[in-house]
Amino acid sequence: MDIANRYGIPGNFDFANVAVWTSPIFQRIPPHKKISFIPIIADWISEGGKIGGLVMNDGKWFNIGSRREYLDVHRTILQDDWKPQYVKIHDWPERIAKSAVVNATAQLRGCSVVGEHCRIGAHAILEDTILWPDTQIASQTHLQGCIVRSQKKASGIHRDIDF
Repeated sequence: MDIANRYGIPGNFDFANVAVWTSPIFQRIPPHKKISFIPIIADWISEGGKIGGLVMNDGKWFNIGSRREYLDVHRTILQDDWKPQYVKIHDWPERIAKSAVVNATAQLRGCSVVGEHCRIGAHAILEDTILWPDTQIASQTHLQGCIVRSQKKASGIHRDIDF
């Protein structure tokens, strides 16, 4: 296993940051110092340390470390009509929460999602934009590729930013 492509050995798996360690690895971690464990593990492997793993292919796996990846997950859910096996809610996903107030002239395009208790003003346009619960979007606002966090307000024209 080549964590973070440190040795240029291509792999087919993604390390999900879930691990069970035995005590010898802890001797390699400096006390009272905040560091990434990846270099420690990579060095240990290069010296012959062994790591076991389990390949789990019983669903989809998403990395959500960026706005693009977060929006891609929503796009997959909406376009592929995908949901995790454990979700038993019949109407999931809900693109526009029942409690949201969306002006009749507002437009939702792409993978836009409107959370609970959101308010969207007249002639607003949302393209590939996610609204967390309790957000307010002013009239005439145009958002593309944005994420608006709970209890935030957005107005104007914005592309690829978080509020």
